[in-house]
Amino acid sequence: SRGITTLDSPAEEGHAEEAHSSHSHSNHGEVNPHIWLDPLRAVSQVENIRDGLVKADPSCAASYRRNAATYIAKLQTLNAEISNQLNPYQGKTFVAFHDFAPYFANRYKLKADFLVDVPELNPSPADLMRVAADVKRSQLKALLSEPQEGGRSFNALAKDLGVKISVFDPMETGSVQASQNPATYFKVMRSNVADLIKAFGG
Repeated sequence: SRGITTLDSPAEEGHAEEAHSSHSHSNHGEVNPHIWLDPLRAVSQVENIRDGLVKADPSCAASYRRNAATYIAKLQTLNAEISNQLNPYQGKTFVAFHDFAPYFANRYKLKADFLVDVPELNPSPADLMRVAADVKRSQLKALLSEPQEGGRSFNALAKDLGVKISVFDPMETGSVQASQNPATYFKVMRSNVADLIKAFGG
């Protein structure tokens, strides 16, 4: 993350309003780590990886630079594509299971709320009330769970609110095979955007 502008983890109370607060209590630490969900911050990560490889193995520098340039171009194309798709929804709020989405939301001028700060926590009654208010205010059609959750944490709440459960994969878990496939990031991000648009009612 060297040279990348980061966002602070929120305080326990007032999640959405304090997404940029300097207070923190979470297992994430003071900085929210989910940089890669912003394709342009991911570009900076690729540049850092490229530079590290060039320094460690200068004999292959040309190859590292060429491969990085190809991947960066794909990330820039992806960002333009997502920007175009989400432009009609600027300012809208979506609700994820845990606090993985601030970089994504920040990039595309959305607002991200969440049920719990980190996946290991259980939601409090106040968390449930806050999310319910967000859903009603934003007229959200779906809550965004994660693949490993399978909707478990949102089932009762979604039923009470009359909304569906969709999926947004923050790519924190997954198979070794998927992690080794250069196409995985692009496939997952496009799927995430499609499911988010459905959650907005699009």
